Amino acid sequence: MISILDYLSSHPLAVMAVAFVILLIVYFIFKQLIKLALLLLLVALAVGGYYYFKDPHKAPENILQTIKDTRTKSEKLVETGRKAYQKTKDVYKKSEELSKEAKEFITKKGEKKE
Repeated sequence: MISILDYLSSHPLAVMAVAFVILLIVYFIFKQLIKLALLLLLVALAVGGYYYFKDPHKAPENILQTIKDTRTKSEKLVETGRKAYQKTKDVYKKSEELSKEAKEFITKKGEKKE
């Protein structure tokens, strides 16, 4: 292990190659996350540029207001998602209970015929 570190410290080209390989591995692992982050950065720059070119003096106020609006709307969206998840969970539990009751009813009905 020490010999590897000595080799890397004396050969900066090898360090760059190892760093490149590590970055390449991280890129392929987090490819979708990186695309999403770049897309969000692009959207943020577009919104900021729009407000800056529209009125340079009010741009910081408009950007802060847009961030606040986005935060409140995303909180509402998350809350709606939680409610929908809970409703789906409740419906699933009720359907399980109904299927158990139906199974019991069918088995009892079959036992009476015999």
